[in-house]
Amino acid sequence: MNKWKAFLGGRCPRCGVGKVFESRSPYSLSKMLTTHKECPNCHLDFIPEIGFYWGATYIAYTLTVAFSAFNFGISTLIFGFMNSLNFTYVIVNAILLFIFCPLFFRFSRMLWLWIAHD
Repeated sequence: MNKWKAFLGGRCPRCGVGKVFESRSPYSLSKMLTTHKECPNCHLDFIPEIGFYWGATYIAYTLTVAFSAFNFGISTLIFGFMNSLNFTYVIVNAILLFIFCPLFFRFSRMLWLWIAHD
């Protein structure tokens, strides 16, 4: 299986077949944080130690800052610099971050797992 397809599909970094997350949808709020303990195909341990995914928080933080900077840049290009510095931008950016939060969460966990097992 293609590595990019396996990564974006939330598959095991070793075999590319087993699913990392229990739920297919990142918006299933009851199972959003639930990760399988190991790959059902190759038995790679997805949680090798306590606190393993703490590093993923740095990746998620970087993603949210980059996303907010991108939104601000687009807002500046469309509305001008002074019109982008208002409360409307903050509210719209907060709503977008809330909507994309589960995607950032999954992406950062997958990236951290793939970095650790590469």
